[in-house]
Amino acid sequence: MNRDILSHDEAAESLEAIRSVLDRATRYTHVTWAGVFLVGLVGVLASGFGWVCQLSPSESPEGFLYLWCGALLTALSLGFCATAQKARRAREPVLSRKLLLVSVGLFPSFVVAGLLTVLFADAGTLEFAPGAWMALYGLGILGVGHLLDWEFQLTGWGFLVASAAALFLLRASPHASMLVSFGGIHLGLGFFRYYKERTWQPK
Repeated sequence: MNRDILSHDEAAESLEAIRSVLDRATRYTHVTWAGVFLVGLVGVLASGFGWVCQLSPSESPEGFLYLWCGALLTALSLGFCATAQKARRAREPVLSRKLLLVSVGLFPSFVVAGLLTVLFADAGTLEFAPGAWMALYGLGILGVGHLLDWEFQLTGWGFLVASAAALFLLRASPHASMLVSFGGIHLGLGFFRYYKERTWQPK
């Protein structure tokens, strides 16, 4: 009887190990806390710079677009470098199939965001752009959420809530809404990932 119980326990442990391996195999786990934190830091610095220099979307549309396009490129570059470094430490390919799936999943949201930005700029309604960026970014994250950890799905919902606030409550304060969303949400996610990677993950 003890032997049967032992066999049952061993089988349960084996199944749990298999589930864990399969879960890691289907999720993209190379998004590191440092990359997310740096993206949030870029958002905070860009918001502060835009506020100090008074680069509002209505009075300085070109400066506003240059600022946030530059922030986007900087954030993407820093995030990719941090992700690539983590993949190399794990001795896995940087340009993996899972990274391709995540990128392809996010790409439509970035395309639509770009098209809407051009439309808003042409119509002189660029103050709607931050809210649209947040909504599309949140939808993009939710679209690839099955490939990421659960906290990214929560982050996607957070950006949708931030989008509503930016469109209806903070439309006159675009840099404040960008500070809270692209800065604050990313910093919060970065701190959580740091705690998770240092505490929950196996060494």
